[in-house]
Amino acid sequence: MKKFRTLLSALTLVLALLACNFPGSGEQVPPPGDVQTFAAQTVEALLVTPSATEPQAILPETPASTSTPTAGATVTITPTYSVPMLRLLENTNCRSGPGQEYEIVYTYLVWKELEIIGAYPQLNYWLVKSPESPSGQCWLWGEYAEVKGSYWAVPSVTPPPTATKAPPAAPSIQEWTFNCNVGQMTVSIKWTDRAADESGYRIIRNEGTAAELPADSKSYAETIPYTAGDKFVYFVEVYNASGAVRSTPIQFTCP
Repeated sequence: MKKFRTLLSALTLVLALLACNFPGSGEQVPPPGDVQTFAAQTVEALLVTPSATEPQAILPETPASTSTPTAGATVTITPTYSVPMLRLLENTNCRSGPGQEYEIVYTYLVWKELEIIGAYPQLNYWLVKSPESPSGQCWLWGEYAEVKGSYWAVPSVTPPPTATKAPPAAPSIQEWTFNCNVGQMTVSIKWTDRAADESGYRIIRNEGTAAELPADSKSYAETIPYTAGDKFVYFVEVYNASGAVRSTPIQFTCP
């Protein structure tokens, strides 16, 4: 509506200018060319040029692109890894397996640090790299050691089978004596200890155990009651976890 009113005012002005150029005699004389040109330009400007107060179109601002995690997506976090190490707090035997029944491979001194490559948590043993071992590895008890690094990442390993040991070498009786006197029998036996890994010795009398002796024993003597005509048979038996072996027997009869 405002634009229409402006256009009407401009046309009125143009008509006034044209009227001023009419002669008084009433003859119509065309207005000068510059007046016509000005009037045309004014009308054209009003028809083409928008009002200065007309609001301009404002384009919406494009929002910045943001990344939204997809629902249900799994985020993977990679933990920091460090070499698992075992540090000894006391001098410790490193064995061929996790337990005292395994052979000692090497004895490491306190503060020694070794790389862990396996675990046997059932008995608190760690499998470590060992340059001193023929196989390049051995087993250390964790009771007197501390661990560091990513020890939780090492695999659990199966222990090797224990070596089957042969029974110890049989003792060899070197000397023995007996004496039967007034219902008392005294016997003395001496032998050669030929075993290197025995757990102990037993004195076997008439197929019963007369005494238990520690490893490296080499003699035994006893005095017991008897009845005339009693017969006695003695063995010296050596044993370990693999079995027991007896000496040749000695035997005698009390009159």
